[in-house]
Order: sequence, then C-alpha cells, then structure tokens
Amino acid sequence: MSQTDLRIPFRDAGLSGGVTVAHQVIAKLAGQAARTTYGVVGMQESAVKKLARYFRGSVTEGVELSVGQESVDIGLHVVMERGVNIAQVTANLREQVRYQVEGVAGVPVGEVNVRVEDLQD
Repeated sequence: MSQTDLRIPFRDAGLSGGVTVAHQVIAKLAGQAARTTYGVVGMQESAVKKLARYFRGSVTEGVELSVGQESVDIGLHVVMERGVNIAQVTANLREQVRYQVEGVAGVPVGEVNVRVEDLQD
C-alpha cells in the first residue's frame, strides 16, 4: 500500500479487513466532479505539480490530495467562467466533490479547498 493510498476498515461487526483506495482514484473522482460543476471551465496545475510532472510523469491536473489517517483533504485549482458568482460556484463545487468521493469511493473527506486560478469568457 502506498503512503498516499487510504485504507478504509470495515465498520460492520463480523467483518474483518478493509478496502484500500488508490490516491489516483480519489483524484480522478474529485477532478471529474469539479469539471462537471456549473461555472468551472477547466482545471489547472499548480506550479509545484507541473514541476513534479516534468520529473515523475503524469499527475491528475488541478487536484492535490493530502491523505490523513481517516480522511483525505482535497485541493482544487480551477478556471471559472467569467461572470459567475465565485462564492456560489465554489460552494457547489465543494459539495459535488465531497459527494462523489464519499459516495463512490467511500472515502471520508476532511476539507475541500478551492483556488480559482483564472477566469475565462
């Protein structure tokens, strides 16, 4: 298991073991949810991610994860449509990402932080 993977123990009595969800799966779910949120026109890598991709290969664009003991914090770098209510779009975005990651992967989400990198027409 990678340090960036998240292990979810079974909570039901009578079951042992658990599920391990890969870092990349969580990042993909978060990125897909972000891209389908109204007002978001794209994702953008941070400068650190661009440098990491140059040296290590591909990463999920615009999504940063910090995996804790029992939850994952998600950072999103987005490009929004000019003229939208940024506060409302980011609230919707945070809700969608949390819903997708927790609902599909069963991974508890701590924080969802959004950085608006640019606006486009």
